[in-house]
Amino acid sequence: MSATPLYVSAAGMACPLGLNAESAGAALRARMNRFKRSGYHDDDGAPMVLSELSTLAPELRREERVLGLLGMAVAGAVRGLEEAELAHLPLLVGTSTPERPGGVPEVFPRALEHLQHAHGLRLEGTLSRSLAQGNTAGLRSLAEARLLLARHPRLPGCLVAAVDSFINASSLNGLLRQGRLLRPDNSDGVIPGEAAACLLVTRRPRRDDACPLRLAGLGFGQERATLHSDEPLRGLGLAQAYREALAEGGVDVAEVDFRVADASGEGYGFKELSLALSRLLHTRRESTPLWLPAESLGETGAASGLVALAWASMALRHGYAPGPRALISTSDSAGGRAAVLLRGPDTYTPRGMPG
Repeated sequence: MSATPLYVSAAGMACPLGLNAESAGAALRARMNRFKRSGYHDDDGAPMVLSELSTLAPELRREERVLGLLGMAVAGAVRGLEEAELAHLPLLVGTSTPERPGGVPEVFPRALEHLQHAHGLRLEGTLSRSLAQGNTAGLRSLAEARLLLARHPRLPGCLVAAVDSFINASSLNGLLRQGRLLRPDNSDGVIPGEAAACLLVTRRPRRDDACPLRLAGLGFGQERATLHSDEPLRGLGLAQAYREALAEGGVDVAEVDFRVADASGEGYGFKELSLALSRLLHTRRESTPLWLPAESLGETGAASGLVALAWASMALRHGYAPGPRALISTSDSAGGRAAVLLRGPDTYTPRGMPG
């Protein structure tokens, strides 16, 4: 990111644990959850356990749920901004892939209409668009934002969001048929969830920002050994994403203070994280803390990368991150891998660790 530095100037989040980044981050830190039995049932008649936002009516169509989540996250990220500045902020939104059952890959133009009608926000529309790339969509949107700001120097910044919901019959049935749903007879599965996160990224930190957060490096990779392939998993794709992000940020993996990842309950994800780290770490280190938002939110799909990044930014701003260098990663079902290195000030001193 040397050509166009990016800073996280503000963050918004909407999830079952909170309707803004501060409250959701605090709840994630406390390892709370809202997992509960739902009105959906599996083939055996057992109620499915979900993580759903209670302020959204259960009867909402999936497109409306996604717009509701997105609107709250964007509103949180732009809180306090003037109308004139909002009108020059494009919105990039990471979404589920078109192939995912029950997904919502395209949110425009309805997202702009919803933001205006429900939240009174009128954003720049000509450059705004969806990136339907699944779990890596949020971090890939950061790369797009960097390009956008390089091509349009008059833009004051860019809103980068990601949203997804598995709270609909098609998504739940898809997870069930793929054998990915956590059930009494399948401990290697996920709890379906929903969330949205939004970051305001700018070329420079705000003047009054006491804890400037720089997106120091982005990296991408491709994993051949996906969840449903017969290839032996060696963590090559994620290791490549780690390597690129760390090289761009000028940081050795041994200097990373903590990681945040989108592993959501399946053994595959944890094995991949371990293999990728071992491929890069060549010096002895007791541990590198690993934070998992899915422990509290379940599987949040396309939203997972920016949820992880928003949580890490809250942890740094509130002083409970272990150190100033965070490595965030996501993995999508098609083999895409993405990582971002987030750096706080070198003078950062932790004031408390997660319990």
